[in-house]
Amino acid sequence: MFHSSFLIQSKDLVNLPLLAYSTGMLPLALFYPLFGLAAGSFLNVCIHRIPRKESIVLPGSHCPNCGTGIRPYDNVPLFSYLWLRGKCRSCKAAISARYPLVELMTALGFYACAAAWDFSPPTFVNSLFISIVIALVCIDYDHQILPDVITLPGVLAGILLSPFQSQSFFRDALSVRLVSALIPANPESALPCAGSILGPLLGGSFLYVPALLYEVVRKKQGLGMGDVKMMAMVGAFIGWRMAFLTIFAGSLLGSVVGIFLVLFRGRSFQSKLAFGTFLGGGAMLALFFGLPALRWYIDVQLTK
Repeated sequence: MFHSSFLIQSKDLVNLPLLAYSTGMLPLALFYPLFGLAAGSFLNVCIHRIPRKESIVLPGSHCPNCGTGIRPYDNVPLFSYLWLRGKCRSCKAAISARYPLVELMTALGFYACAAAWDFSPPTFVNSLFISIVIALVCIDYDHQILPDVITLPGVLAGILLSPFQSQSFFRDALSVRLVSALIPANPESALPCAGSILGPLLGGSFLYVPALLYEVVRKKQGLGMGDVKMMAMVGAFIGWRMAFLTIFAGSLLGSVVGIFLVLFRGRSFQSKLAFGTFLGGGAMLALFFGLPALRWYIDVQLTK
C-alpha cells in the first residue's frame, strides 16, 4: 500500500522529534541521525580508498598527508573537524571539507528517511540506498568511475531487501501483471521481489540501449558501463519507474550544469561531466518525490 507518510513535506522534517516523542520513539529519533553521521564517516573511508584499491578495514584511519594514525577522540564524525578547525593535529595539513559534508549529508539523509517512513523497515532500506548513492556520487566526481565493487553488490542488496521496501515503488502495471501471471494464487507476496528484479533489467536498459546505439553510430563510447550498473542498482532498490525518473532528473541536472559551465566557465559542449554525480541527485529526487510526481502526472493526464 502507498505509505501515508511517504509524501515528505517540510513540516514532517521539522516535527519529527515531536512526532517521535508522542509515539514513544524519541530515543530512536535522536539516535538515528547520529548513526547517519557514523555511517558518513565510514563512507569517507570508502570514497577515499576504494578507487585506490585499498582495504577499507586496514590500516586504521590516518592522515593522508603525514600518515599519522587518527586518535579515537579526533575521529568523532563532524565534531572533530570543527574542534580541530579543519586541520590535522599532527602535521596541521588542511582536512578537506568533503569529510564533514559527507557525514552531514548522510545524517540528513537518514533523518529524511525517518521522516518519510516513520522508522518502518523502508527507513533502513532507503538509508542504505542513500549511503550507496552518496559514495558513488563522490567517487564519480573525483575519479569518473563507478566501481563494480559498490554497484553490483548494491543490485543484490536491493533485490534481497525488496520485501522490506515500500511496495509503492514496485506497484506498477507491468510488475503486477507479471506476478499475477506467474503466481496467480498469491501475487501480492511476490510483488516486491518481481519489481526489484525488473528494476535492474529495465533500469539498466534505459541507459544501455541508447549508449549502444550511440557507440554504433558515432564509433566511440559515449557512456560508461558504470552508469548502466548504477541505474541497475537504483532499479533494484526503488523500481524501474523511479529508475526512469532518475535518468530524466539526472539528465536535466547535467544539462543545466553543462550549460552553466559553457556560458560562464569557458567549457565546450564536448567537455565530459561525471554523469553518475547527476544520476545520484536524480536518484534522491526520485526516492523522495518520484511517486508523488508520477501520481500528479497521471492525475493531470486523466483530467484532460
